Amino acid sequence: SLSDMNMPYRLRYLPNGYFNLGVGVNFRSFGLSLATKIPIFQNSTIRHGDTKRFGIQSYIYSSKFTVDLLTSFLKGYYLVNSSDHFSGYTKDKEYQRPDISSANIGLSINYIFNNEHFSYRAAFSDTERQKRSAGSLIAGGSVISYQTKADSSIIPREIDSKYFAKSRDISEFGVLAFNANVGYAYSLIFLKHGICTLSYILGLGIQDNTFDRELNDVINRWRFSMNHSIRVGVGYRFNRYYLRLGIIRSTQYTNLKYNDLSIENGTNFIQVSLGMRF
Repeated sequence: SLSDMNMPYRLRYLPNGYFNLGVGVNFRSFGLSLATKIPIFQNSTIRHGDTKRFGIQSYIYSSKFTVDLLTSFLKGYYLVNSSDHFSGYTKDKEYQRPDISSANIGLSINYIFNNEHFSYRAAFSDTERQKRSAGSLIAGGSVISYQTKADSSIIPREIDSKYFAKSRDISEFGVLAFNANVGYAYSLIFLKHGICTLSYILGLGIQDNTFDRELNDVINRWRFSMNHSIRVGVGYRFNRYYLRLGIIRSTQYTNLKYNDLSIENGTNFIQVSLGMRF
């Protein structure tokens, strides 16, 4: 998301999303999943363009710690609601930028204080069972890197010149952030075999900002950093089988600013799983 700090105007780029279908296995703290896209459920490439991507997500849940690794490499974005920004576009085809690429990498390690009564495994891997509703304070640290670049200015030339008047030539930017985390998670047990988990973790620290190389000398690089992650898990056991819905959203409020330009990055995904306990 690119926001003009002098007036209420924002541009929002997204990759062309699609559904993945895969298989996985969980054993105690370890989990591994492999998936591939389902072309029949992909958004229209005519409307949104084509996105090339590669990503690895790894979530390790021990009884006392959580380790989250998220990597995402994308190339090919489109401008959301292009018709609101350009008179020549309709809702049938968005403004497409196949040259915009991004590399997002994050590692977060957190300690579960009330680990005798609260279990991340119960909600997200089903390798444990939490019998009663309970919550826990969570604390730890994270390292997050966002890098984005394009062949030309990320602000489209066709945008009215009154917007982003001092920052229309930016084609590359990035953030490296080091944060201390604190948060809380709670699991509600319902209908004896059902579990609903909600967690929120806030990270505060410092970040190194980088823009186009020729601008680096005039940028205040080390600044305050903030990010947050929200995780929702709903699952239910049917004897040896279980059904689970997981939603993870992570946003880096990067405070990445140059003149009248403010930038915000984030990732989010939804996972639905049907599994069997051996």
